[in-house]
Amino acid sequence: MARYFVGVDLGGTNIKAGLLDEQARVVSRLSIPAQVDRGPEQVIGNIVSAAESAISQAGVDRRSVAGVGIGSPGPMSHRRGLVINPGNLPCLKNTPLRDIVRERTGLPTTLENDANAAAFGEYWAGAGRGVTDLVMYTLGTGVGGGVIVEGRLLRGFFENGAELGHIIVQPGGRTCSCGQQGCLEAYSSAYYLARRAEELIAAGEPSSLKARVDAGQMLMAEHVVEAARAGDALAARVWDDACRYLALATVTMQHVTNPQRVVMAGGLIAAGDFLLEPIRRHHRALMWKLLDDGPEIIFATLGNDAGFIGAAGCAWEADRTGQW
Repeated sequence: MARYFVGVDLGGTNIKAGLLDEQARVVSRLSIPAQVDRGPEQVIGNIVSAAESAISQAGVDRRSVAGVGIGSPGPMSHRRGLVINPGNLPCLKNTPLRDIVRERTGLPTTLENDANAAAFGEYWAGAGRGVTDLVMYTLGTGVGGGVIVEGRLLRGFFENGAELGHIIVQPGGRTCSCGQQGCLEAYSSAYYLARRAEELIAAGEPSSLKARVDAGQMLMAEHVVEAARAGDALAARVWDDACRYLALATVTMQHVTNPQRVVMAGGLIAAGDFLLEPIRRHHRALMWKLLDDGPEIIFATLGNDAGFIGAAGCAWEADRTGQW
């Protein structure tokens, strides 16, 4: 009998779910509101409902469903199956989500950090197919990511491994939301990219973006990218710095895990080659000259489906290894 795996991507607004087979093919997919404002019982009920709907919509024999994988935001414990502090889902703070879902569905269940799950999704079904070692950066409001080493997710003893956005790329630099100074996130995320441009304009540097700031409109990362493409010197500098710091982080990870591929995901990849080419250029300039062991740097391919696909992949991995 074929075996299938449910993946659930838990977000602050929506819960995405799907059923995949052993070859990482999507059999069903759906999205329902998380309804965070209605409290923990409603959210948990929606998670279970999404998992069950993914199975029923696929029309497969329930006996062939091997398990459920859940990707959760924020600090969490894979070993304990515990959601600790999920940021935009405060109602689930310190919730033993894995065990609750396992009890209500009657299926083996595993819980994973959502960024780790997305990285595993790219490894299992997307841009990482065919490799054993991969590093993925998610470039959105913040910078997250995941690391695959010899086919396994890197979590670390304290289960906070692969916090790639908090690699320090500028000692004593900008203060990050995490409290550290000089984090990658404080230079290369969409949020900080726009804030840095605003700060430089406020300090008196000329820019075509000043008109937007003077009109009381908040700068967004896409405005900085658009201005940089058009030749605005300030925007071009901010953008190139963001790419250089990303390259610095990729060089650091090159010497830590030596991945075959580095995958870029998240909203900023909408910039296309305008993002990828300077990252590659800076990486070549910064990497050592002793060996030519630099990774291939490419874009993710799963888009917004990476979360639930990766969560299902984590269930597939747990079933394959017997480590639920």
